[in-house]
Formats: sequence, structure tokens, C-alpha cells
Amino acid sequence: MININELAKETLIALKERGLKPTPENYSEIFEELSQKKGFKSSNKAKIEKYQALLLPHFQSELMKKPVRTLEELISFLISTLNRQSGKQFSEFFELLSTISKTLQISKDKKIKDLAKITSIRISKTMDSESIYLLDKKWRELERVYEDESVDKELRSLNIGRYDDYELTIKKLVEKLNQRTFERFAEFITMCLNPSLVEDLKIQGFAANLSSNPSVLNETNFKNELGQFVNRRIVVDNMYVQKNLNFFDENLKKINELYLLLSKQNKQNLDFVDGLCPDEKGEVKLSFEDLKSKFSELNEKISSLNTQIQFAQNLEERESWSVVKELEKLDENFIKYKVNYSLALFRISNYRFIMEKYGMGNLNEIFVRFKKILKESCGEFDELWMIDEKSYLIIAPGRDKADIASLVERNLTLIENFRFIYKQDVIRPKISVSFMDKASKPEVSILEELLKQMNDELE
Repeated sequence: MININELAKETLIALKERGLKPTPENYSEIFEELSQKKGFKSSNKAKIEKYQALLLPHFQSELMKKPVRTLEELISFLISTLNRQSGKQFSEFFELLSTISKTLQISKDKKIKDLAKITSIRISKTMDSESIYLLDKKWRELERVYEDESVDKELRSLNIGRYDDYELTIKKLVEKLNQRTFERFAEFITMCLNPSLVEDLKIQGFAANLSSNPSVLNETNFKNELGQFVNRRIVVDNMYVQKNLNFFDENLKKINELYLLLSKQNKQNLDFVDGLCPDEKGEVKLSFEDLKSKFSELNEKISSLNTQIQFAQNLEERESWSVVKELEKLDENFIKYKVNYSLALFRISNYRFIMEKYGMGNLNEIFVRFKKILKESCGEFDELWMIDEKSYLIIAPGRDKADIASLVERNLTLIENFRFIYKQDVIRPKISVSFMDKASKPEVSILEELLKQMNDELE
């Protein structure tokens, strides 16, 4: 333990040796010097260190360069510093800082704008060190965590490069957005809606409404409505192709039959010529009437073939060909020769629900499988016709009611056994079926009767 009395004596001795008068200032200075050498901290030194610790870091650094040994010297340092701070330059700096904080309030960045507003409210010439420290901390934190990479990434996705100028970036963004207006997309959609092979009034009406009112693109149900008309466009084209394929198939069969008759007639004529026997002079006697008859028969076959070929090339005949015309021939055979035929109409009655819940892609997959099952069940002389976007008709010449009932049962079993899976859901298409043979109702159009039955069931 240091003896204060001894330290006081040593202080007086040191004053005498250095030729200094024992004033309070000299005594205090020598006393502090000797105390430090002996590892003793006086109350005066402790107070100076305490007040020094309360200063801002840059003031503490400045104070450490000064030989401050007493409270009076510390007060002198603070007065000098305060006088420097309260000058004209400080006022100008404060006005600049205030202007900057107000200007930042018009920033388009909400984070900067909000912090600038808080700073502008709190900043003043009389604010204490703690308030300055807290504001400084907030700005430093904003600098540390500020991140606009996500915004920059979104801009790059729109093919907009990174710009330093905010106004230029907005102009580029508006330019890109103008290229993505409802009107522009409505124009693209209407271009894709028109069937490639035949016109359809319902699709034309939908496209016209879309062109006049592009904002429907933003409606919740538009996706499903568009899906229905896209599907209708596909069906309209498919029905047109189907009609033409059936027309050409029917006429090619007739052309082939006429060709076979022509070939047979030609072979008969060749056999006739080969059967002629020349006399001893090498001459063949042939009746003019026989020759004329042979050529007439051959010419008749050629004329029939040419007529059938011209019929197949007739656009009006091809356009008028339809499932109705196909059934007219079967009705004619039924009336003349009592040849029965049957029809079976299959429809996916919950197709709208499937489309809305699972999407057009899954609905189309179901229809592809549905059609494949029906097609594979058809016999050699049966035909499969698409009636609309959700219905198929099997035409079975020569089959009675029992035969068509067996075909329907077999198809339903195959369809029910097939599992349509979407993610973890099993999609179950609901199949509605109506079937009938001509002999059951000979006086009516059984296709119209089946369609009526089907619509009544759905209602």
C-alpha cells in the first residue's frame, strides 16, 4: 500500500529540488507524476479518464494527443473544441446535412425515403451525442443490408440491363410493358384461334369479343374459357379432316370397284381375242357386232370410272358429305333391302370439370385414349365419327341391337379399367352412352333420337 503522507513529503522535496514554488498547480502536477511512477491513480486522474470515456471516439483520439493532466486542462480542451464546432462552417454544414435529408425524402426507394424522413425530424444543432450515434447506426445498417439484386434480376428477365439512372430504367420498363399489353396478347390469341381448315361462328364470336374487350384476359375464368375454344378449334379441324377422309375413302372404294370391273372386262376381251382361231389362210373371221359390243362394254366401264373420279374431285360434293349423308345411304338400304344398322353415341359428360381442374393437356390425353379404345372396338365395316368436342359416334352396318349392346358394354369396361393419373389423383371420366338400331325405330332418324336422349340425360 502506498503511504499518502510519504508521497506528499516526496512531492515537497521534488518541488524544492526543481526550484518550483509550492503552488497548488505545481504541487498537483508533481504529485500526479510521482503517483503514476508508483502505480497509484489519484481521484483527479480517475475523473479525467471517466469524462474522456464519455466523448465521441474522434474526440477521445484528439484528447489523447493533448497533455491533459487536470480538470482545468480538460475543460479548456472542451471549450476550444466547442468554439470550433459552433462557428459559421458548422452552421453551413448543418444546413447542407438538413438539405440532403429533405432531398432524400423524394427518393423512389421506400427504404431510403423513410429513413431520410426520420433523420430530417430528429436532426438539430442541439442534438446530443447519443441521438447522433443512433442515426449514424441506422444509416450504416441500411448501407450494410441494402440489396437490389432481386430487382436487377427481374429487370434482366425483361431484357433490361442495369442502369445507374433511375428515370432511364423506368422508361425502359414502360417500353417493355407496352409490348405486353392486353391488346397485343389479344391480337396474338385471335390469330391462333381461327381454324386452319374451316370457319366456325362460335370461335369467330369469341375472337371478336376478345378483340373488342382485351381486358377479359385478366378475368379469373378466361383461361378455362380459352381452353374450351382452343379445344373446339382442334375439334372443328378434326371433324373437317374426318369428313374429307370418309368422303375420299368411300369414293376410293367405288373407284377401286370400277377399276376391278374394268380390269375384269379387259381380261375377258383378251381371252376372247386369244380364243379366236385363224383359218388356213391365217385370217380370222370376226363379227362386227361382236367387236362393237366388246368395245362398248369396255367404254362403259371406262366412262363409269371417269365419272366416279370426277365426283371425287367435286368440291361441292365433298363439302356436302357428312355423317348425315352417310346415314342416308344406310337408311336407303334399310328401306330397300331391310339391311339393319346400329348407332352408339359415347360422350365424356364431365369433360368441363376435368379441363378446369386438371387442365387441357390432361383432358386431351383422356380423349386420345378414349378415341383409341372406341376405334379398336370397331369391326371391319364399322366407322367412328367425331360429333363434337366431347362425343364420338360408332356406325355399325349390319348389326342389330344385341350386337351394339355388346360393343357398348365392352367399351365401357375397357374405359373404366383404364386409370388416368394426375400427380396423386385418379381422374375418372364420366361416360354417357346411348345406342339404338334402325329396326327399333324405322320411321325416325336414330341419330337425332340418340342426341335427344343424351341431352335429356344431361339435363
